Amino acid sequence: MMNLSDIELFAVAAVVAAVWMCGVTTITRLLWGLAMQTTMIAVIAALHGIEIQSFKYLIFAGVLLIIKAVATPVFLAWIANKIEVKRDKGTGLNPALTLFAGCGALALGYFIAPKIVQSQSGTAGGAGMAIALILIGMIFMLTKKLAISQVIGFLVLENGITLYALTQTHGMPLMVEMGIIFDVLVGVMLAGLVMFRLNRSFEHIDVTKFRRLRY
Repeated sequence: MMNLSDIELFAVAAVVAAVWMCGVTTITRLLWGLAMQTTMIAVIAALHGIEIQSFKYLIFAGVLLIIKAVATPVFLAWIANKIEVKRDKGTGLNPALTLFAGCGALALGYFIAPKIVQSQSGTAGGAGMAIALILIGMIFMLTKKLAISQVIGFLVLENGITLYALTQTHGMPLMVEMGIIFDVLVGVMLAGLVMFRLNRSFEHIDVTKFRRLRY
């Protein structure tokens, strides 16, 4: 059994939050799960900054916390309220099966972790949990029914990429990381605008119904 460091424990907590999200259909709870998950990753960035005595990671953790853990969920909650969407029952898999798939992603990440560590400075647990987050984000994007849920899935996937960078490559240059965060924020805002326009034009944001469109 792995001996987990503090960083790996917070990585596990982030993935547990993502697995919990797999069985949730209420948009508000999905956004709470996203906020908790992103907060854990911000804590990991701060812990890594303290460990290597690098102030830039503390700045990155603060920006990550403010923009992705607070501002983004609040904005998506506002969009959901404006278009009167409260629940996503999913498609392809029911919530129980989606939760089972999320548990499978967590187990897969745990068992393949030792095989994908890139260097001696990387953490096996962190690598495995990052892969699990990426897989869970993909599950969201493939199984969820509403556009807003698929945006949440994309953010979960992006959290997995961020976690992998923090635990294996120990991050990218600060300006690159900040640029990615602001790109994600702009992308979410554009997605919110698109969802609002789709809801006004088609009276729904159910992406599965778009297959009925014809030229």
